[in-house]
Amino acid sequence: MKKLFTLFLALFVGTMLFAATGSYVVESVTGNVTYESAPGKFEKVKVGQELSASTVLNTGLNSSVVVKFEGKSITIKAKQKGTVEALYVDATPAKGGLKRQTIAKADAEDTADGKSKGVATASSRASEAKEDFTWDE
Repeated sequence: MKKLFTLFLALFVGTMLFAATGSYVVESVTGNVTYESAPGKFEKVKVGQELSASTVLNTGLNSSVVVKFEGKSITIKAKQKGTVEALYVDATPAKGGLKRQTIAKADAEDTADGKSKGVATASSRASEAKEDFTWDE
């Protein structure tokens, strides 16, 4: 019975070590960046330090940290607090979507003479609609 328990314990520990291979490595630190080493106790992050996915990071004002995970480096900017994994996912740029320049081009209307004019906003439409109705004051 003891041998069976020891075997299961060894398999469990081996599985846990194999599953925890990915760690986040700090590449650079700017300003005041801390991590929660114990509940309620924050310590400064150092370059080269390995952080687990569940470690809570806190970046101060004008601070940032560059974290590397599986060959990708991501900068976590100032005034952020959360687990390393959540901050890493939030800082990862999304693929696809609209770019600022495409939105600006789509918002301009071309007139017959080739010049662009801005698209009316809700406030300008409301003032134009007021002219369509007679108002009793």
